[in-house]
Amino acid sequence: MTQDQPLISLITTCKGRLTHLQQSLPRMVAQAGCEVIVVDYDCPDGTAPWVQANHGQVKVVRIEDAPSFSASRARNRGAEAARGQWLAFVDADVLLDLQFAARLVPQLTKGRYYRPRHRAPDLHGLVVCATSDFLDVGGYDEAIRGWGGEDRDLYVRLASFFGCKLVRFPGDWVGFIPHDDAQRVRFADVREKRLGQGINAFYRMIKYDLFRLS
Repeated sequence: MTQDQPLISLITTCKGRLTHLQQSLPRMVAQAGCEVIVVDYDCPDGTAPWVQANHGQVKVVRIEDAPSFSASRARNRGAEAARGQWLAFVDADVLLDLQFAARLVPQLTKGRYYRPRHRAPDLHGLVVCATSDFLDVGGYDEAIRGWGGEDRDLYVRLASFFGCKLVRFPGDWVGFIPHDDAQRVRFADVREKRLGQGINAFYRMIKYDLFRLS
């Protein structure tokens, strides 16, 4: 790592979640040794101008003309802009403890990926992995649309197909802003949560079978 290269790139995405980001972003900015990247995914709330006006040190990636939200595409574009040796994908509704990075750094080992020891679905998308491991598995699968499944797919490929080991960190290192399913699927192609999850699960099942056959 060079002197000006961050160890961890914190990547968050926003489409219609500016009120959440206004609470979570200051906690990301406060993390020592990290760069912060916000992906403004055609956000109707004016995310990019707000970030630039209030947190000028944050790198903003803008995606325009995208009425439907793709978490996979948003996170991949954020990763492309990252300079860190490690990538931390943190949703806009996730509240990091102010010592999150300082506590996590001593544990970081290539070939492992890190998730919180917490069963709340709001934290399922939070993951930290080596940039090289993320690139090796091909990042998030942008064929997965709608809400849910793209994070689980990444974890399966990291662990089952590339041998990365899951390490859990204490759940009290992170919190979240409660919200309902209407906010989760507001900009999804399929706005019925269970239907969207079912479509994505069927796609993943076929994909894994093809992986095993090859």
